[in-house]
Amino acid sequence: MQTYIIKKTKVTEDSWKTAAVALVNNSPWKEVKSPYNTKAQLLCDDEALYVHLETDETNIKAENNKRDSNVYEDSCMEFFISPNNDDDRYFNFEINAIGTMLLSVRRNGVKCSDVEEDSEIFDIKTVITKNGWEIFYKIPFSFITKYFGKISKDMRGNFFKCGDKTEIEHYACWSNIEWETPNFHLPQFFGTLSFEK
Repeated sequence: MQTYIIKKTKVTEDSWKTAAVALVNNSPWKEVKSPYNTKAQLLCDDEALYVHLETDETNIKAENNKRDSNVYEDSCMEFFISPNNDDDRYFNFEINAIGTMLLSVRRNGVKCSDVEEDSEIFDIKTVITKNGWEIFYKIPFSFITKYFGKISKDMRGNFFKCGDKTEIEHYACWSNIEWETPNFHLPQFFGTLSFEK
């Protein structure tokens, strides 16, 4: 089982140079193997969890531009997080290359509740270059506790790269999934996300 240590720091652009790197390089379904190199990083301060996802995908598709639309059909990177170990629900943060987000609270893939907050609270920034694209955003702790009550020291989660309807259909994950067909909504395969002691 994968483990990621979340460093606590004052988060600046330079902070990411010292953050641990999670390689999103497992392709559990060989018929749709991901050809892309993707990595994920987390940082935190007293107010929020900060997320950075980066990939070398250059043949980008980004057609969904409305909140909670099917961004997973586009060039997409995702972060699922189950912040309370006494609660089997999780958030699914799914964001395409133009910053459109799909987000809800789920349990085993089934939506439990919508998320009311505007996307602006996450301060999503995307960067597209000739070498690929990346996403930066934050998840305020106050937002997490509103839906989950508390945040465990050792949370559970996974990072993903996908593109259901891109030129090259692909799926990849950080914490490997042992399942016959493509499915990211399997919390039993989430890794551990631990706050730095």
